[in-house]
Amino acid sequence: MPDSDYLVKAFTKNGAFRAIAVSISTITEEARQRHNLSHTATVALGRTCASGILLCYTLRKTKGHLTLNIKGNGPLGSIIVDSSNEGTVRGYVANPKVECFDKKGYVDIDKAVGNIGYLHVSYDTEKGLPYKSSVELVSGEIAKDVVNYLASSEQISSYLSCGVYLEPNSGKVLQAGGILIQTMPQASKEDIKKAEETVSKLDPFSILLRSGLNLEEIIRKALADFEVEMLLEFEGLCFHCGCSQNRFESAVASLGKNEIRKIIDTVGYAEGRCHFCNNVYMVQKEELNILLNRN
Repeated sequence: MPDSDYLVKAFTKNGAFRAIAVSISTITEEARQRHNLSHTATVALGRTCASGILLCYTLRKTKGHLTLNIKGNGPLGSIIVDSSNEGTVRGYVANPKVECFDKKGYVDIDKAVGNIGYLHVSYDTEKGLPYKSSVELVSGEIAKDVVNYLASSEQISSYLSCGVYLEPNSGKVLQAGGILIQTMPQASKEDIKKAEETVSKLDPFSILLRSGLNLEEIIRKALADFEVEMLLEFEGLCFHCGCSQNRFESAVASLGKNEIRKIIDTVGYAEGRCHFCNNVYMVQKEELNILLNRN
């Protein structure tokens, strides 16, 4: 198993199914640390990151960003993830300190997210208007809602399992990732029945990772009744945000002279925090005066 986060893409040789699996333990742990997430928020964001990456890699475009926005009526608020098919992902939770546990002490994602609200998907190839689609939430469990989106908006029958396993006390991410299996037009009713029977008995994805299976083995286990051909392995998936000091300075400059002068006269500096990565940027008074004179 690779040391870094990675993705594997495969097809059954009879053309009935395609599968994509991803391991993102390092990405999810970095997100937890960057945003100082609660146990519940870590699990929710990890599942959404896995879902976003998997959705992005189903697209045929060679370059683009997919944004997955889950907004339910639960206390977590919005969960927003931006992923690219170049192997990057970033994301945040509106209320990162929220904790929701069930009676057994397990994280209760359904309750934290809520089952009333919407799942929004936007895909931008930077070549015209982005593709956008939305569906109502059906569970708040995230994977079920993404499957419902694929069935409703894309008319694709799918199976998705995402999981995050934490060290109970510290909340450190030990395992995280997901697997997506999609039915192709060539699939027969018998093919679909076999696959449904197999995945219905499959352990949750985080348990499969914890058992020591790599992604290739998990895909073969999920499609045990079919010959599987591995087509792509992409290593080096990472948490990456495109924000920068220069971008923040450009944003401040775009405010115009009156607003910049107001900042200089009142606070004396400009400060901004990136929602996606939690980096903080500052523009001091001297730099503000320079920006003022440029406008």
